[in-house]
Amino acid sequence: MNNRVEKLLQNWGAEKEQVPVPEFFSKGIDDLLDQLPDSPQQPIVKKPKRNKWMMKGLIATAVVSFGIIGSGFVSPAMAQVLKEVPIIGSIFGGSSDSSIQIIDEKGLASQLNETVTNNGVSLTITEAYFGGGRLVIAYTVEADKIELQTIEKGHGVPISFDALLNGQRFDYMSDFEQRVENGVATGIIDMSVGLEHPLLDQPTLFLNINEVSGIKGSWNFELLLGNGATSEATHGFAPLVSATWGEATFVVERVEFTPAQSQIIIERTIPGSEMDYYFFNVFDENGTSLGFSGGSGGPITDLGNGMVRFRDTVLLPGREEAPNGLKIEITNNHGILGDINNFVEVSVPLTETELPYTLNYPDGSKFIITSYEQLADKTIIHYDIEGRLSLQSEFLMLFDQNGESIIELTEPERTSLDKLSFKREFDKSEGPITLHTTMQKVNTVDWQLMEVDLTNE
Repeated sequence: MNNRVEKLLQNWGAEKEQVPVPEFFSKGIDDLLDQLPDSPQQPIVKKPKRNKWMMKGLIATAVVSFGIIGSGFVSPAMAQVLKEVPIIGSIFGGSSDSSIQIIDEKGLASQLNETVTNNGVSLTITEAYFGGGRLVIAYTVEADKIELQTIEKGHGVPISFDALLNGQRFDYMSDFEQRVENGVATGIIDMSVGLEHPLLDQPTLFLNINEVSGIKGSWNFELLLGNGATSEATHGFAPLVSATWGEATFVVERVEFTPAQSQIIIERTIPGSEMDYYFFNVFDENGTSLGFSGGSGGPITDLGNGMVRFRDTVLLPGREEAPNGLKIEITNNHGILGDINNFVEVSVPLTETELPYTLNYPDGSKFIITSYEQLADKTIIHYDIEGRLSLQSEFLMLFDQNGESIIELTEPERTSLDKLSFKREFDKSEGPITLHTTMQKVNTVDWQLMEVDLTNE
């Protein structure tokens, strides 16, 4: 790692003609380089660890500390140079996921820089973000005996690990991305998290890594998560609003909106025979969908009378501002919604159909196609809904006159607050087009709304 830092800094100094560098800053770099060891054989005198959060290694400490001190007074151009140096800059900023890039843009990550070396593999946890049901960890890997690989998000597992929060197990699903430059891998572990217990503002993550790029070993980290910037950017509420529906009871325990991801924790007490039949859709106070990013369920408690209790963590896309209220649509599909025999396919040839055209659902809801536009660069479908709010995200496909599908470009967008009007954008099209969807043959879905007011929280 030391030789790599030295090389990066020397290259950086050689390029300072392209990016103006203040003289005092260049001198600081020169002073740092003078302190670097001349060769790998020259030992580095290690100071005793003052506490478990200090960074490992004299050189890493010098570089990171210099970056932190400098970031407060260097020019914007100089700040950008700092971010371009992999050891100093944020790995989150280079993610293919725009919601992870936001963590870097808004400075929400906790700087960790903890290194463990085992079996010839040096693994450094550089930074982490924890909030809104999401835990994102950045790392670097250096290894002489293995060939590190670039991995696109969702297309590989470069690291195997176990994790605890404050010593307790928790539910999580992980995704990875990793890229390799100059023999060094920089990567991101992206975890969707479901928790059973409330946590402190700065919980401790015990990350036990047992395999890196096919090499088995032990890389154990104890990492302090959370910081003031994350807390300030988090809009959290504990409304404890409840709703009953027959024998079922639902309690909204916790709501968190963060720029990177949001979450709603709902405790439900329901008949054990209907555990898998309920679903949630979440909307703002005006009935506009807040999206869906996944979810998980916690451990199940059998209450002994045919009833069970457990918590759902509903994950939503990130939001910088919290809505003034929530509408949670609870649906019960009675266990047969997934049966293909329960659906009929519906095709509406838009160029031959008089608009507006209404699709009537068995539960009384309506999907009303009001108009469409075939522009030079895209195709837009306009529609209204009545009844179930979740119809705004109903499955839709467009086909051209040759039966080829037209790619959907955007999620549904609300176009009016006076009524439930929306639009969806598809790729450009010419000639006759047909809208395709599916509809239930019979009413197999019951639904009701649960409203949560956040204005007074």
